[in-house]
Amino acid sequence: MIFPAIQSIQTALNTTVSAEVGNIGEILATNTNGSEKDIIISLVNIEENRVSRDPQNYLRTDAGIVMKNPAIHLNLTLLFTAVKLDTGYQVALQNIQRVIEFFQKKNVFDHSNTVGLDTGIEKLILEMMSMNLEQLHQLWSMLGGKYHPSVAYRMRMITIDSVSEINGSLIKEIESNFQLK
Repeated sequence: MIFPAIQSIQTALNTTVSAEVGNIGEILATNTNGSEKDIIISLVNIEENRVSRDPQNYLRTDAGIVMKNPAIHLNLTLLFTAVKLDTGYQVALQNIQRVIEFFQKKNVFDHSNTVGLDTGIEKLILEMMSMNLEQLHQLWSMLGGKYHPSVAYRMRMITIDSVSEINGSLIKEIESNFQLK
């Protein structure tokens, strides 16, 4: 579900500014002229949202019970970076502004407002992340590049839920051996 979610964001964003999904660190290291696209979308962090975790480890079916681990709900940190270096710094700032304007207008993506959203994804919510100078320095040091105009967004509610085929048995009888003394 991770790539289909990011790809849906890329497709929606392409209506405003040309974007592609890629590792910004590799793109900047291998290409000194930037990219043909205006914006590079990079996944820079994956976190589990444990608050949304369902404690049930079974699924009731017509045939009985199927054991399963709880679904994992993920928050992804996406970095949107302006990299078209040959057009100038002002254009890079305008492209970042277009990204911010796009997500200000539409920060929730679901099946009613996003064509082609994967059927396994119920809803994606994007919220801007504010980073101080130290955090920006650490991020760009980790990416191995010099700073480029960029903005980070947290994308919430990527759910990964796989059901194993381990059948459980139904509880048919409860026996109690309780005695008062």
